[in-house]
Amino acid sequence: MNFKKSLCALLATTMMAGIFAGCTPNNGTPDESNHSDTQSSAGNNDPVELTLWYTSTALNDFEISLQEDFMDKHPNITIKNVIKEGDPGNDLYTAVAAGNAPDMVAASFTVMQKYMDAGILEPLNAYFDQWSDKEHFDKQYLDMFTKDGQLLGIPAWTGAFFLGYNKALFKEAGITNPPATWEEAMEYAKLLTNPDKQQFGYATLSAEWTEWFFQYYVWQAGGDLTKMNEDGTLELTFTDPAVIKAGEYYQQLRDAGVLQPDLTLKFNELRSKFAQGKVGMMPFGGDWIPICIAEGMKPEDIGLAVFPAGPSGKSVTTDLGQCYVVNAKASPEKKAAAWEWIKYLLSVDTLQKKADDMVATGSAYPVTYLRDDFDIVSATGMPDEYRQVIEQSKGGRLEFEGKAIVGQYVDRAVQNILSNPNADVKTEFEKAQKAAQTEVVDTYNAEVLEKNKK
Repeated sequence: MNFKKSLCALLATTMMAGIFAGCTPNNGTPDESNHSDTQSSAGNNDPVELTLWYTSTALNDFEISLQEDFMDKHPNITIKNVIKEGDPGNDLYTAVAAGNAPDMVAASFTVMQKYMDAGILEPLNAYFDQWSDKEHFDKQYLDMFTKDGQLLGIPAWTGAFFLGYNKALFKEAGITNPPATWEEAMEYAKLLTNPDKQQFGYATLSAEWTEWFFQYYVWQAGGDLTKMNEDGTLELTFTDPAVIKAGEYYQQLRDAGVLQPDLTLKFNELRSKFAQGKVGMMPFGGDWIPICIAEGMKPEDIGLAVFPAGPSGKSVTTDLGQCYVVNAKASPEKKAAAWEWIKYLLSVDTLQKKADDMVATGSAYPVTYLRDDFDIVSATGMPDEYRQVIEQSKGGRLEFEGKAIVGQYVDRAVQNILSNPNADVKTEFEKAQKAAQTEVVDTYNAEVLEKNKK
């Protein structure tokens, strides 16, 4: 069946780009309507302007059509779009400090703990508790984003991280199935590498967000980079044998000449190389599918598989996703309007429109909306392969504890391992752990223990 495409294109752009709407620090008027009643105003009928941040690729025709439909139903609310490249949701913290933050944003699960601890998010209990659709949302995920009884984020969607592979390149190399182990991945990467075509079998991040990809290899090796103690303090485990094994595997990929030679490539550039057919395999988010299609890749060439098992014999992935959050410093009117926008985006009607759009554009990808009355897989008729990876990847974990404060130290170690042929993996991580401990972790733990006394 021609799998349904357009929701994804929309979704990847919409959700990943971070949809933002208006909100404020004081309490807005809670909404009492259900998903079929989108006519209610943002607390009253006074004009309200919501500023939304989008990447240029996210603000597509379909997204604009949703905004127009929303404004038709809420004539007192006007949406103002601002182009902001990168990942707008990751910039909320600094924007709040600078006084130029959006009113509402879609923030990744990975930054939610930092935002919740910082006190920059508006509690949404008053709105959510009066929404008749609330019973359809997964309580487990709602609890994840509740602190001290305050619901600080509404989970928009969730999805796992996969191994992405180019089916056309696999076929050309005579490879019939994705790799099941690290050893197979290395073997396949060699077959997929052709320097004359500037084509390489494997790719990973090195110039930025290096720890993001590296953590998966640590997990496949059976360990982790950190540990959260029962008292809330953070314990670094950079010298865990699994970390060393993961670092050594990175070195093996580099020494075999199967990694992209330009280690300065940033995330968007690396993903574009995959879309251009210059990369055979790489860690891959399912919601990148529509972006790769927009950059010219054929939908049928995009393969997804679970990560190859490492020395642990297991494949472990993350539970990725985004939450809609409201800026606690927004005005009451903007907060109420932001809730109307959130409610609209998560209504069954809107999700079905997104699914229909996916079908029209051929960009469906494995994602889960956290409503029990909507199934994106059925709504889009996506390929069996995608259904399978969703099932195989259930039970993923969140990223390693303390990533927000110690991730940069992991970055440095991995970057040194990849850029310096003489680097010793264990030595690099010992140095990184010592620096992270003295520069940030000791202070962090002291603050945690002080809080525990109160």
